Amino acid sequence: MVKIGRTIARLRKEKGFTQMELADRMGISYQAISNWERGETMPDISKLPQLAEIFGVSIDRMLESSKGTQIIQTIVEDKTSEFLQENEVSVEEFAGIAPILKSAQADEVFGHIKNKLKPKDIQSIAPFVSEQVIDEAARQAFENEGIGALAPIAPFMSIDAIDNCARKAYESEGVGALASIAPFMSIDAIDNCARKAYENEGIGALAPIAPFMSIDAIDECARKAYESEGVGALASIAPFMSDEAIDNCARKAYENEGIGALASIAPFMSIDAIDECARKACEKEGLGALAPILPFMDQERIDAWVKEVIRDMS
Repeated sequence: MVKIGRTIARLRKEKGFTQMELADRMGISYQAISNWERGETMPDISKLPQLAEIFGVSIDRMLESSKGTQIIQTIVEDKTSEFLQENEVSVEEFAGIAPILKSAQADEVFGHIKNKLKPKDIQSIAPFVSEQVIDEAARQAFENEGIGALAPIAPFMSIDAIDNCARKAYESEGVGALASIAPFMSIDAIDNCARKAYENEGIGALAPIAPFMSIDAIDECARKAYESEGVGALASIAPFMSDEAIDNCARKAYENEGIGALASIAPFMSIDAIDECARKACEKEGLGALAPILPFMDQERIDAWVKEVIRDMS
């Protein structure tokens, strides 16, 4: 884009036009001309014949003739299919012109070279082709290479296509296979896979996708894990649980196992819940019992309790 922008700027200056004058001749804003020349955007392909006519040059010269500019010329002349059948086009050549093509035009070029592309190649042109084309290429890549192949193009796929591939990957490879595309899956699909993974593999299996699960699904699995395995089982997903769920499990754990049981989840408890359990433990066992959770307690309250103990002893 920068190279084409410089050429437009050079040709404009050779003609003695200001950006405003060129913009007026083309019926567009001078900001559009400025953006072209700075390489921030590219002129729409439909504008190229008009630009070439104003500058008195061919499209080839304006775009500094290459395979890519030949494709543009054939698109302007409506001879794209014929040209692509007779000529090889590389990913780099396509990527160089894709920003100025309409989606349907990019799709046509893509259709002629898709069999030569790998997902990492598609990444550079994905923003310029239609979602349907990306989804089709993604499904093929998934069938041939597995879910990991989708990571480079997942941001450009439709939610339905991502979710369908993810469900298949979960069924064949387990929840760990979803880590690379979890940020792009729907919440419903993530949660459904997570619930199945919890039932089949336990709470630890959720760690790779926990950041992308809904709070409700995390809390649901966490409560079940606490009831069946105890508070220690929550350590891997505690950072993603709601404060309410963490605190409720912590209070139960304190009542059943004592203050020491809270050490693994204390960093994620609310100050109020920590202090509540700490006060009970202090009253029952003394200050020494608080050692496992002391780093997570409110310092002002610790100081107040120490003063109370000293006062009671004197």
